[in-house]
Amino acid sequence: MAELMVKVQYASKLRSTMLATLRTTFPVWGVAAPLAAVVCVGGLIAATQSHDGTNGEWIMRFIAIGLAGMVAPIVALLATRWLSVDCIVADKNGLQMPFMVGNFRGFVPWTSMRQMKLTNPDSPDYRKQTLIYITDKGKKVALELSRVKDNEIEQLLLATEMWAPRCEKDPSVLTLQDGLKKAIPCSEQSFTGMWEDELRRRFCATAFVPLEPGAYLRNGSVKIIRHLALGGLSALYLSQLQDKQLVVIKEAVVPEDSPENVRDKARQMFEREATLLMKLNHPNIVNVMDHFVDNGRSYLMLEYVNGQDMRQFIRQNGPQKEHVILEWAISIANILKHLHEQDPSIIHRDLTPDNLVLRSDGQIVLIDFGAANEFIGTATGTFVGKQSFIAPEQFRGKASTHSDIYAFGCTLHFMLTGKEPEALSTSEPKEINASVSDEMNDFVVSCTQMESRERFSSAAQMLPILKKMAASMLVG
Repeated sequence: MAELMVKVQYASKLRSTMLATLRTTFPVWGVAAPLAAVVCVGGLIAATQSHDGTNGEWIMRFIAIGLAGMVAPIVALLATRWLSVDCIVADKNGLQMPFMVGNFRGFVPWTSMRQMKLTNPDSPDYRKQTLIYITDKGKKVALELSRVKDNEIEQLLLATEMWAPRCEKDPSVLTLQDGLKKAIPCSEQSFTGMWEDELRRRFCATAFVPLEPGAYLRNGSVKIIRHLALGGLSALYLSQLQDKQLVVIKEAVVPEDSPENVRDKARQMFEREATLLMKLNHPNIVNVMDHFVDNGRSYLMLEYVNGQDMRQFIRQNGPQKEHVILEWAISIANILKHLHEQDPSIIHRDLTPDNLVLRSDGQIVLIDFGAANEFIGTATGTFVGKQSFIAPEQFRGKASTHSDIYAFGCTLHFMLTGKEPEALSTSEPKEINASVSDEMNDFVVSCTQMESRERFSSAAQMLPILKKMAASMLVG
């Protein structure tokens, strides 16, 4: 599971001016400077071939101008890249500050933050206030609230509240937080609810005692760093190997009071599927590195993928444009095609926005599998999974490749509308979002038919349809 991440855009007039200047002067540093370097090199060659001893000074000038002509574009390109980053990124570790924001550039860990306060707290206009973080070394990070959107100020305050419990908050900050809830129009979603949903989704009651941070598995070779998600009879942990590599450990627990034959069958099922998953090699599927049993519990070791899961992204940014979703849909369909064409076919069983991560390079990665769900369900006699995305036949214990196609359609519905699909029903996103095209709506309807035989027959059948829709949007 990807970790929660928040991006807060910070408007800086000075940075914008510098960036605009660099882009405007591109003909100078991008074209003229390299051209001058070439001319100078040519002149240098000509000068060195002369036998006149008075050319030494001119040779040095040629060298200086040539070097400047070569270095200038590199410096300007690096500066353009630095100045183009305009978002403060908040995650579980801390704040990543872009260039020329808050008088500070770089990473500020939550563990170093000791105090948060506002300048000019008595001002009736919070837009004239500055939010200041003070670290344990006395360093100050100042953020002018006039440069941040209202709802993103709320996100930043909520991130601090959840991830920096040791950071002392001035009463003026709490007053600001209450005021923001009243100031943001009702038509705009308060991010408080989003964060509460996120915490409930990741951390709910378990029927076993989860591992504590600092615990070790596999004879001390795997160290548990922190919980990523807990609930029911499974857990996800961010972990570290002896070579300091970060991995995700997925834990599945069979109740101790289960009959021994049921426990054995569940473990065999888990081991069989884990072995199949380890053989997968696809750029958009998380690498399943290993599986093992420790103290009676079964574990999958997964590659750690840094990014934002699709549920987080849609909740924070809203439904996306159809051409963007079509690009994602083609990637996901290719993933399903790869899984379903294995021998034997691999049924994912848990294709949801939670298990699709959007990396910083824009690529979609499938980060988790439903192997543990079937493993636990076999042992407990109960269904495990996200009901809004589960096909009817999967509820009856008859999962097939068509079940993944149903979940795929439900996931597209969520991306297009920002709403959970109705459980055990055919999804029609156009009923919620009128901007959805008839072609896309029909595609989702075909994916989510109640009878599996009425859906697309395979992921391979879906791909040309998706590519045709994407191509028609480019032409249009």
